Amino acid sequence: METFYSQSTLEMLPDEILLEICKYLLCSDILRSFIGLNYRMTQMITEYCRHVSFYKASVLTSNYLCINVVPQIGSHVRSLVIDRSYSYFQDELFMEHFGEKISMIFPKLERINLSYYEHDRLVRFLDILHDLNYLIEIRLYQIFDIQTSHQATLVRSLCQANNHRFTSILMDDQSSCLKFDDTDRYLNVLRLRINLTNIIDLPALFAAVPNLHYLDVVINEGSNDSELLDEMKFFPLLHLTDFQLKPLRHGWMLEELSTLLIQLPIVQHLSLFLSTYDSQFVEGNILLSLLPSTIQQFNYAIRYFYDSAFDEADEIIIPWPSSNPIICSLNDDSLFLRTLPWHFPRIEFSLLHNKMVSCSTNNVAVYDRNVEEVDIWVNSNFALTRSLSTVSQCCRARVITIYVTQEDDTMKGTYLIAENDYLFCKHFMVD
Repeated sequence: METFYSQSTLEMLPDEILLEICKYLLCSDILRSFIGLNYRMTQMITEYCRHVSFYKASVLTSNYLCINVVPQIGSHVRSLVIDRSYSYFQDELFMEHFGEKISMIFPKLERINLSYYEHDRLVRFLDILHDLNYLIEIRLYQIFDIQTSHQATLVRSLCQANNHRFTSILMDDQSSCLKFDDTDRYLNVLRLRINLTNIIDLPALFAAVPNLHYLDVVINEGSNDSELLDEMKFFPLLHLTDFQLKPLRHGWMLEELSTLLIQLPIVQHLSLFLSTYDSQFVEGNILLSLLPSTIQQFNYAIRYFYDSAFDEADEIIIPWPSSNPIICSLNDDSLFLRTLPWHFPRIEFSLLHNKMVSCSTNNVAVYDRNVEEVDIWVNSNFALTRSLSTVSQCCRARVITIYVTQEDDTMKGTYLIAENDYLFCKHFMVD
């Protein structure tokens, strides 16, 4: 008796299933496997041809793509990711194969992402970016070891790259600090995310990029001369509508904030994440009176440190109007107040709360879809299970870091790495 077998092939699956499978693969593997396989497969991965990523691509894979694939699809590429954290010489291959002809290979390129560069390599790569008529945005991740003497020159290279066409320059908060030269002017830059060393670097930044519409600043060190902020010469940002500020180690005074806000006459979206010893920052009637009348959205987080016993959280939330709902939590030496919903990219659950108070209209904190990183501190007083309901609201989180001070049943079965006095656990979730 003759037996017939039906042969199953990958192509029997519908496009929807195949594209779902692609979500678990690297872009480099998809391009290497499907480009040129047949017409249907090539058409199915059109988006991967438009947004090309070398993330986690090995040297051999990168070389193969540069020789056999990229020249075929270069005219379709809209965004490009080059990641040196996995393959250190990835950019060398890219420059070797394309170099001075990059504008001919990628005539429609609009955005480029660069990861894990140091000063010299980044400047070399920026030098090949020219005559790309549509390339207006660059994003930088984990740019490291930028010495103080090189910071202003790197800023100059960034702002002048591609014939001064970059209007958007965005760095992550894991990158080195940069600074602006007092005499430089970059009229092309409209959107900027940057890390500064000190608050005294702000005036030079304001002067160098006067046409900014969006500015996101992280300041890594404080100044012992905070009173000098009133004496600094600022150039107002007359076009700025979206401003975010996070000084990491600067104890702000209310007068400083007032001086800064005067320089932002038309700001509409304001986000502040501050630390202070000044109690006026948690008094809603005082703080809100400082805001420009143009404000449409105000996102606020303040860590207030106090010297003596403090248990007035109930009184603090009363002056805050319903238009600015807040939640307030405190422990033995500090209070953490934040507006709802949470719009910052990172959220910390690091206080061992003795008490938490929220506005009556907001009994549950709502965390915005912008949250990408979550830090949780766990010990016998703050179990991991207590934070799960909150973490579940951070539906776009890509990195969850858990710090534990002692072993806890909630951490059994989790891979831990010792770091200083804590056990450090990190889970990466990549799209």
